[in-house]
Amino acid sequence: MTQKWNLQDIRPIEPRASRHSVETRNNLSSRPLNSKSESADQNNSDLEILDNVAVIDGAKKSRWQLFIAIFIFISVVGIGFGISFLTSGAEITLYPKVRDINVNAEFTAYNSKKDDALSYEIMTLDATGERQVTATGQEQVKTQATGEIEIIKSTPGTERLIKNTRFESSNGLIFRIQESVIVPGALKNKNGETVPGTTRAQVFADVAGENYNLPAKNNFTIPGFKEGGNTELYNAIKATNPTAFSGGFDGPRFIIAENELSTAKQSLQMELRDTLIAKIASEKPANFTTFSDAIAITYTDLPSVKSGDTLVTIREQATLQIPLFKNEEFASFIAKETITGYDVKEPVRINNLDELTFAYSSASTSQVNLANLESLTFKITGVPRIVWTIDQEKMKVDLLGMEKTAFTGVLGKYTGITKGEVKVRPVWKRSFPDKLGQIKIVEVLSTP
Repeated sequence: MTQKWNLQDIRPIEPRASRHSVETRNNLSSRPLNSKSESADQNNSDLEILDNVAVIDGAKKSRWQLFIAIFIFISVVGIGFGISFLTSGAEITLYPKVRDINVNAEFTAYNSKKDDALSYEIMTLDATGERQVTATGQEQVKTQATGEIEIIKSTPGTERLIKNTRFESSNGLIFRIQESVIVPGALKNKNGETVPGTTRAQVFADVAGENYNLPAKNNFTIPGFKEGGNTELYNAIKATNPTAFSGGFDGPRFIIAENELSTAKQSLQMELRDTLIAKIASEKPANFTTFSDAIAITYTDLPSVKSGDTLVTIREQATLQIPLFKNEEFASFIAKETITGYDVKEPVRINNLDELTFAYSSASTSQVNLANLESLTFKITGVPRIVWTIDQEKMKVDLLGMEKTAFTGVLGKYTGITKGEVKVRPVWKRSFPDKLGQIKIVEVLSTP
């Protein structure tokens, strides 16, 4: 027979009590409840236990964590923007044309401008020194000062000046030319400007004496034109001395043993030479090329001075001359002479001038007054590195505020560059800065 169940007989299964719950219930059931006060005390005790339990609001905690995360994110982004702003700019890397050319050839340069030719200027340095030697006696000596003048004619037409033509200095001293010369007249250059005619002549003082040893850059006129009433030629022809006059003396001169004098002079001249060579680097103008082997030095005896009964102080003057070539002009000339198809309109430079060897074709050139020569012939040996150059400041101006995509078009204007690269900071910026100081150009040299 099937068993039947009443609803009241069905009860929910009680969950298994924990050990602590069982012990607590047993303790409570074992204690007698004698009064209402004990029941109240028990209730109060239970409340005290509940008060010591910390209650945490999970939703509130999550909100604070979100706020902190947002603040940190905004701070990091702000700092990133600030750094990007401070380091913003553009860096352009340029790869110019470069050629390494083997050179072993002879060239000629001129002391005046000529079409398709290399020109030079002369830098002159002077130094004096002295040595003491023993004198064996003295003699009376009279010598006339000598030197060179540059004669200038400011009007058209040549003029011949005969031997011994007088030139008068600004302080009234008379000098005469040693040989007759023809002074060329002024001409018009391709720009329509009047260029005076010039020539040089050797002169000697009319009278012996030290007062005729004039320093360089004195002005001279021809008194004979004025005396003859030829005012036009007197005003048109002037002269100046590029270097100092020397050799003038009138008085007793000490006699010194030849060997002792030669040794003292040689020592003194070597000292003066070293002094002048050391001055080249500091005296050379900027943007000029020169070579240490291009120097020419001349020595001049100055009047001796008695230092006692037998001691004499000899004095010597050394004059160093060295040709200077403009950097761009020299590099362009070498490129034109050695690179097939080179366009002289493209500016270039030579990066390794100190690795080239310079030598005069004639060894005697280094012992003469270079100012007297109209041209210099020399040999260059080595492997000059010729680099095409551009006006970097102009390129920066061309790129100011331009879109980054305009770089290729601007680069195409500079034929001396084989390729270029650009980086703009911050990376998301699409245009070049609008300040020159924020654009940097880096040059990378590489030979094909």
